[in-house]
Amino acid sequence: MKGQGVKRNYTRGFQLLERAAAMGSINALNGLGWYHGIILKDYKNAVKYFKQAALNGSDDAMFNLGIYHLSGDNPDMPWRNETAAFQQFLNASRLGHIAASVEAAWYLSTGSLEGVSQDVERAVIMLKKVCEQNGHLGFMIKEALQAYLRGSWKEAFVKYVLAAETGLGFAQSNVAHLCEELNLSHDCQWRYHNYSILNYDPHPSALLKMGDYYYSSSSMREDSLSLVGQAISMYGRAALAGSPQGMYNLVVLAQQGHRLPSSIHGLFNVSHRDEQDVVVEKILQRCLEKEDEEAVTPCSLALLGVRMGKALRRMTQNSAQLLLTYASLLSVLIITVILPLQSFLEQRVPHHRAVALRSRTSSHVGQDGVNLNREQDGIMGGTLRVAGNQWLTILNGEQWLRQTGDLAVTLSGVCLCAFWTTLLYHLL
Repeated sequence: MKGQGVKRNYTRGFQLLERAAAMGSINALNGLGWYHGIILKDYKNAVKYFKQAALNGSDDAMFNLGIYHLSGDNPDMPWRNETAAFQQFLNASRLGHIAASVEAAWYLSTGSLEGVSQDVERAVIMLKKVCEQNGHLGFMIKEALQAYLRGSWKEAFVKYVLAAETGLGFAQSNVAHLCEELNLSHDCQWRYHNYSILNYDPHPSALLKMGDYYYSSSSMREDSLSLVGQAISMYGRAALAGSPQGMYNLVVLAQQGHRLPSSIHGLFNVSHRDEQDVVVEKILQRCLEKEDEEAVTPCSLALLGVRMGKALRRMTQNSAQLLLTYASLLSVLIITVILPLQSFLEQRVPHHRAVALRSRTSSHVGQDGVNLNREQDGIMGGTLRVAGNQWLTILNGEQWLRQTGDLAVTLSGVCLCAFWTTLLYHLL
């Protein structure tokens, strides 16, 4: 069709485009529109093909429709229609079309189009995306990465700084990281983190770093509430970008009594009238959705703690369950005391039994009087019998203590089982 590499042949090119379009090629539809409009001057069919391609997501076709609206070549609307053109340029810019982004940004920056309010910030963001596709910037970033991988961190730092000063967001984040790794000044790190969060789409890690910076500074400055508010704003933006760490940090600040802004409430579908536990639980639930479900994470542990707290509060609202709670605390105390005591008594039993046995044996030998005189036998036998009776009394007392301890431990176990069953009922 264009004669690139082969002899130009419109007929053959047109046939191939039709076959490709029949097979579902969006680019072929856009090519057919170009052929009818530029070669055949058949604007009606050109617009037809451009519309088909645009409906299937072709940014080039959207841009071409915008040009037709500007020139008045659209047979359906044969006049200059800047409003329709702007809408096509805007749609194409969302898909990354460079020329369409420039055209749409011009209308937004000037506010010259009726019905389109001036939005300079949005225009700058659109043009910044275009500028970031600069090939020279890509070459510089490639060199910086290669230097970093070689271990030449200072060289990588210089190249990343050059790219960062143009406003490239991830280059600014890399410079901040290298400031920390190279032990450069503290201001270097926070300067480039601060630069990066001013981008239209900052990385969550930079937002978390700035949030940590504001929060840690709040304990050393008089305007602590203002700094905490800025930390909440940073964590909220990180949470909006899908960062679980940002969501967890918001929960920590909320539990410390800090008020979350309405923008955070809207993000997690909560109201300012909701209690703190409700707000915290919904944030943690959203955090779990972003994390690995099988892993034990800070958010999962915090959510378990919140739900157990709610379950315990429900239990204390019922007098019988409150009594069960106190009984469970007492059971823990009983088990803590009795189990070591039983272990101690078990260690003493063999010694006591051996002493009692020796007492009985010595008493029996004394009564036979085979090798001892009767007087000595009477005195020693009586003494040993008394000692043996005392040891038997002690053994009986210890046996009673063990039996009583076993009963107390059993009852305590039953009480704890009832407590945990009730707690699980409220949790589930």
